[in-house]
Amino acid sequence: RYGPASYIDENGKVVFVGEDVPRFDHDPVTRECKGLLVEGERRNILPYSFDAGKWIAGSGGTLTRDAGIAPDGTMTATKALSSSNDIDVNPKISGIDGSGGNITVSSSATYTLSVWAKASTAAQVGNNFKVRWKRVQGDSVSAETTFALTADWKRYTATATTAANNTTVACYVGGVSGSEALVWGAQLEAGSYSTSLIPRYGASATRGIDLAYLDGTAGTEFDDIYDPDQGTFVIDWFNNPAGNFNDGYVFALDDGSGNNRIGAVNSNNYQVTVVAGGSSQGTRDLGSINSGKNKIAFTYKHNDQATSLNGSDASVDTSSTVPSFTGSKYWWFGLRQGAYDQLGGYISNFSYYPRRLTNAQLKNLSS
Repeated sequence: RYGPASYIDENGKVVFVGEDVPRFDHDPVTRECKGLLVEGERRNILPYSFDAGKWIAGSGGTLTRDAGIAPDGTMTATKALSSSNDIDVNPKISGIDGSGGNITVSSSATYTLSVWAKASTAAQVGNNFKVRWKRVQGDSVSAETTFALTADWKRYTATATTAANNTTVACYVGGVSGSEALVWGAQLEAGSYSTSLIPRYGASATRGIDLAYLDGTAGTEFDDIYDPDQGTFVIDWFNNPAGNFNDGYVFALDDGSGNNRIGAVNSNNYQVTVVAGGSSQGTRDLGSINSGKNKIAFTYKHNDQATSLNGSDASVDTSSTVPSFTGSKYWWFGLRQGAYDQLGGYISNFSYYPRRLTNAQLKNLSS
């Protein structure tokens, strides 16, 4: 992976890392490890993720910088106070002070704003607060989320699609008279859901694709692991309920071209797909995936392939050819062909058996 990235560690803190550092993400409340985080490319459009003297107070708001401990453990949280119910005159977290706080976006595109917030004092717990982005010119478009402040840091999001004539937006916090919160970690990104924070300090910041794979080029140790005739994969993964649950790949074994592929898919439509010699061998659907933890066990063997999802009875396919990998082959974790259909979730366990396990074993292993 290239570019800056972040994850939540076992202490519940946001940790920033550079390129090529694997990220084992944790639940911020329970501290449970979700697994290896695999995400696609995203860019933080906001010039500054943190105030650093760059956010704009507005005529109906007040900003107090470095007023509290932020989710990363530093004294960089900003206190935002609203003196008006009109959010348009409250603090702006987009743009740069002196520029009006407006930023350029693409027309007819979906964007998600995300911000961490918590009550500034115990007296503020339960009071309403808002995060919002809206168009500056063109047809009326806005996305707003109202929430009750808590004593703990939580991340809030607002998503909408710009109009065909809308290329400039502004992002706000506050909007409820008398409400005061600590805010931190602002991000505006193209997409229908938020991804992990991409820290930005004025310069452009893009987080590249997470690439986790085993290279099985002919002649490597990979040939001692992989049985070309039969085998079984067992994978635990965590599905982000707001993430890529339509076609994100949990795992793929392919030759780099996609003409030969066995894949497990994070989808409610199908969970396993097979392609041999450029010809689809069909898909296997065992129903809807869970919001959160999932486990799949699936096999490959000529005319004898089976899948079990979350403890279901095995679904068997007796007319599926096993792909032939004569040269390059790769095991991709959380994507396929090194570039497509990133999971946007977590992989916590992976097992491989160089034989076709029984249907009963598949059910037990996926339970």
